[in-house]
Amino acid sequence: MFIFWGKKLVYRRLGYVADFCPMCRVARAFEVQRVGVASHVYYISFGEGALAGYRRKCLECDTALDAKPTAYASLAEQPASVAELTAKTFPTLAQVYQAVMALIRTPMLLLSAKVEKHYAATHLDREVGYTVLAWIAVLVAAPLLYRSFTGEALEVGEIWILIAGLAVVVWQIACERGRFVRREIIPALAKSLRPLAPSDAEVRAALAELGRLRHKIGTKVDPVRLMAALA
Repeated sequence: MFIFWGKKLVYRRLGYVADFCPMCRVARAFEVQRVGVASHVYYISFGEGALAGYRRKCLECDTALDAKPTAYASLAEQPASVAELTAKTFPTLAQVYQAVMALIRTPMLLLSAKVEKHYAATHLDREVGYTVLAWIAVLVAAPLLYRSFTGEALEVGEIWILIAGLAVVVWQIACERGRFVRREIIPALAKSLRPLAPSDAEVRAALAELGRLRHKIGTKVDPVRLMAALA
């Protein structure tokens, strides 16, 4: 007879705490669980098993995160409101989270002046320069080539080349600020933030806050690109 057996994770509830949920992006109530690895036969486990760690599961979105029960002042026996759990299990939650967010915001604020200054004027980068050179080259070469093959002047065509080239140059100038942010601001931010290992939610929250305060860095830095640079 075939007997199905092996190892499985066993979760045991230890209590409830308040903590920050990176998915909900606010303080939430969590269930703290002991995680054990136990033997099972037909998925019927024997005891709690060997300790594998602890986790906290958000009661709002069910996101499970690693936990350290000793980091809390205490564990509540029953679920309660976030305010009640905060007072009992994590009274310094607001200060701790604000301290973390302050560390994340600091390099953003330091680079904010650089972004504001750059956006206050028009700048020409190498892409703009290459586009202008290409436009001039086409504007000079096209009529000569057309005349050499047809023997006629490229009168209307020159006007269209002029208009099209000007449009491309203007477009490249408009895109220059985005290139500046991607080339200089995002790498600098990534270098500063990498030791903090911020979550995507924390980066988005910091940028959103700066955006509400009318810092251009808050709206011009793409959080997806920044997280990719951090990785």
